[in-house]
Amino acid sequence: MSRRIALVTGASSGIGKATAMLLAESGYHVFAAARRIDRLEQIRSEYIEPVELDVLDEDAIRGVVQHIVSSRGRIDVLVNNAGYGLMGTLECVPMDAAHRQFEVNVFGYARFMQAVLPHMRTQKSGCIVNITSILGKISIPGFGWYAASKHAIEALTEAVRGEVMEFGIKVVLIAPGLIRTEFMSKQQALLETVEHPSAYRKVIMGLRRLLAGESRAPGPAIIARAVLDAVTSPNPPVRHALPLDSKAAVVARWLMGPRIFSWAIRRQMKF
Repeated sequence: MSRRIALVTGASSGIGKATAMLLAESGYHVFAAARRIDRLEQIRSEYIEPVELDVLDEDAIRGVVQHIVSSRGRIDVLVNNAGYGLMGTLECVPMDAAHRQFEVNVFGYARFMQAVLPHMRTQKSGCIVNITSILGKISIPGFGWYAASKHAIEALTEAVRGEVMEFGIKVVLIAPGLIRTEFMSKQQALLETVEHPSAYRKVIMGLRRLLAGESRAPGPAIIARAVLDAVTSPNPPVRHALPLDSKAAVVARWLMGPRIFSWAIRRQMKF
């Protein structure tokens, strides 16, 4: 039986890498896309093809999708995962940095969806998995722009799901909480590039305390397994939050209300 075809973005590390490898092990031919081709070459195999690709390059994205369809005859799965987290207070994050956050995290996802949907409509099947974050439902101090980008993906995912379900296309959202990857160390380094006055010292220290919890978090395999379950299920959940603390946070905000929940978050961040 011929293998189904998947395109995974942000596949050079973390969740994207784990997902590409698991899909390949589970009967898929995977096109693994990222900017760092040297990292992608480390996972090249009979069923994983590295693709050097920038999510900001719309023409290149459409070219890659066309190549996949021309060479393999179809595209069955898109896993939108490429992105990064911009941290810092609203007052201090430069607007050009905020614009780039949305260009990568929101418009990057949209470019890939626009590229694959015509082919999925024609074949009357397909599955799109958008990786967001627990911060797509809640927001906390210092994560405003990142959370806003993930809120936007939640809205786009819900809309496109209704637009394409009649064509046999599934659209799933997976919202991880804290996962042990390179993500947080990179974002902490990026935080250091944002200048904050001493008035925000407590907020920044609180952010660092939260990031320190990454070492105790589960690894990316838990998200890769959720992706595999979503693309192989005939009726996957429309939104899947994990690990358990992700689900608990959303429920807690609903039960506590925004004012008390905000107070609890500030207490956790110790400011």
